[in-house]
Amino acid sequence: MKSKLAIALGLIITVMSGCITSLNPLYTDKDIIFKKELIGTWQDSKTNESWTFEKWEENGYKLVHKEEGEQATFRAVLVKIGDYMFLDLYPMETASKNSLKQMHQFPVHSFSKVTLSGNSLSLEMLNPEWLDKGLATESLQVQHSKTSDGRIILTATTSELQSFMLAHASMKEAFDEPLALTKK
Repeated sequence: MKSKLAIALGLIITVMSGCITSLNPLYTDKDIIFKKELIGTWQDSKTNESWTFEKWEENGYKLVHKEEGEQATFRAVLVKIGDYMFLDLYPMETASKNSLKQMHQFPVHSFSKVTLSGNSLSLEMLNPEWLDKGLATESLQVQHSKTSDGRIILTATTSELQSFMLAHASMKEAFDEPLALTKK
């Protein structure tokens, strides 16, 4: 019982610490791409966490994220910036115990760098420690605000966010370890 609780707490801490949110989306209509290969259920074999993508509207996805028996629903958009692909998530519901949803208590976006290859999907979220340190030393410049508990919320415009992500997309230290998912 204690080990399940430790695993659950570790997962929540990992997911919550790996998510930088933004008031603005990472995309404009011209940046949206649609990949039918993303449709389906993707699973993390280590945690049993699942991400189910369905086609939603013309070029978007409805994402149902499940972990530890809890689920949350998001609007998901694939975004192409330069040579990189990103996933922009925005909550579609207000109440859930799901840890990914709890990071979205306010209507905010979150992004991750995406690599989609066959039955493998890799999601890399911005590294909050890298971002916090860079903002503190002013080696990184992006409009932001901090919550009372120290979490960073990006307030930059979509154009500024795209420039920032493109400038740092190739930097390994800018992103957390990838979440490796396999298609079921």
